Amino acid sequence: MKIKRVEFKNFASYGNRVQVIEFDEHVSELYLVLGQNGSGKSTLAKVITYLCYGKSDSSNLRDMANRVNNNLWGRITLETRGNVVEIERGISPGIFEVKLNGADYDVAGKSNMQDFLETEIFEIPYHVFKNVIILSVNDFKSFISMSPWDKKQIIDRIFGFSVINQMREIVKSRRRGLGEDIKTFDDEIRTLEDSIKSVLEKVTEFEADSKEKSDEKIVELKEKLLDLNSKRIKLKEANETAKLKIIEADKLLKTKNKKGSEVGSEISTLKKGINLYDNNQCPTCTAPLNTKFHKDLKKQKTGELGRLEQLHTTLRRESKEVETSLGGMREMVKQILIKGGHLESSMLTYKDELIKLVESDGGERDHLKDLIKDFKTKKVKKDQVRLESAGQDNYLNVLENIMGEDGIKNLALRSILPSFNNHIMIMGKEMGIPFGIRFDDKFNCTLHHIGEEVSPKTLSTGERKKVDFVIIMALIKMIKIRFPSLNILFLDEIFSSIDADGVFHIINILHTTIQDIGLNTFVINHTVLPSEYFDKKLEITKGGGFSEFIIEKIK
Repeated sequence: MKIKRVEFKNFASYGNRVQVIEFDEHVSELYLVLGQNGSGKSTLAKVITYLCYGKSDSSNLRDMANRVNNNLWGRITLETRGNVVEIERGISPGIFEVKLNGADYDVAGKSNMQDFLETEIFEIPYHVFKNVIILSVNDFKSFISMSPWDKKQIIDRIFGFSVINQMREIVKSRRRGLGEDIKTFDDEIRTLEDSIKSVLEKVTEFEADSKEKSDEKIVELKEKLLDLNSKRIKLKEANETAKLKIIEADKLLKTKNKKGSEVGSEISTLKKGINLYDNNQCPTCTAPLNTKFHKDLKKQKTGELGRLEQLHTTLRRESKEVETSLGGMREMVKQILIKGGHLESSMLTYKDELIKLVESDGGERDHLKDLIKDFKTKKVKKDQVRLESAGQDNYLNVLENIMGEDGIKNLALRSILPSFNNHIMIMGKEMGIPFGIRFDDKFNCTLHHIGEEVSPKTLSTGERKKVDFVIIMALIKMIKIRFPSLNILFLDEIFSSIDADGVFHIINILHTTIQDIGLNTFVINHTVLPSEYFDKKLEITKGGGFSEFIIEKIK
């Protein structure tokens, strides 16, 4: 969404006089926001958030109203997807009106109206707007030190991976349902098997009462059926045992492969470090790297490389052995299933022979025959449905893995990272940061200097804020790619603990960035900044208990 005009009154310390900010559609400008503490500098961002989304995490909505006038009002005009949208909101009285291309837009209920704005108009989710468009470096949780979980949440939200996460949860929920279905089918199949067993027992009883009719044949069939049933039970037990071994072997293989991948990554990193010393000169500061210290360090790394390569070879061999063993076990399960099928076929043949034997003996034999046929038909149907459910579960398992951290999201991050790291490298050089900053495909951040990793804990407050700033700006560039119509950014207290040279570089980067990607940027600072670096000055004054501002063009 591209914001064109903001009007408001009676927000926080602002009084009944309407305050107006307009943005030039063709020019992106850098605003210096001046004012004493408590004058209402940070209120500007809260006003825009409230007018767009009708909420604010940092304040109760009623607390945002001016305490004297006890009400607030605002209107924001923005352009998105070829539409001009005007949103008017107020408290005491309550107002929420939306105009689309000059005409009133109305749906049933205010919640439906807000859903329409967020899904069809803004294009930018609330959590992205409040976490990225309104930034304070003091509050910004640094990427170089935050937990993997926090980084994952931010990256998922910024790049839209939350949708994939939701889809994965749906798949997991469906798999849980299938698991319950399969369990139910297994219970029903066991019940049918028990019923078949019961009929066989009836046949045995019938045999005792009808010895004069085919005694020897019935006994023979009974023994064969019992023998086959015993073999089937043993095959089933062998199948379950083999499955457990396959699961264990599969886990072991994944562990070996993961460890091999990690060792491979370490080898790659060591080789890069050794290659650096082979050049005999630092690519960053041109310092010589052929001293005894560097040669000893290279020798140490070379030794470590040999150890890791030997470990990597061992892991690959062990993985191959596990794969071979796993293939043998899977073949064993296949043969067990084939033998089980043959047993089932033989049992059906013997049951058919029993049916033929009892056909001539009237009602009791006819009844047993019907029962066996009925149970057989039901079992075949249940077996088929269970097989289909197991197939669906296997498909959903593959789908769940694709949507996991090592699936499609990892591929997407790999495509984003080169551009992201390149932005960081360029701005890091402009800021005079003396070390490299790089994110890997898990969004882990490493700092390095002359081939050595630098601990974030060793950075000064000023250095850490410079690093945070270039990461923030790189993120904003990536967000701008995803939300191209975005045209506003608030930066609060980004210059605290930054030296004068750093301030100059930050402002230069800001100028270049906002012109390049089209962002009207408001810089809020509580200490004096050189105004000549900015395009406009928004100065807030407070008189008679109420705030108001004037906007002046500087250059």
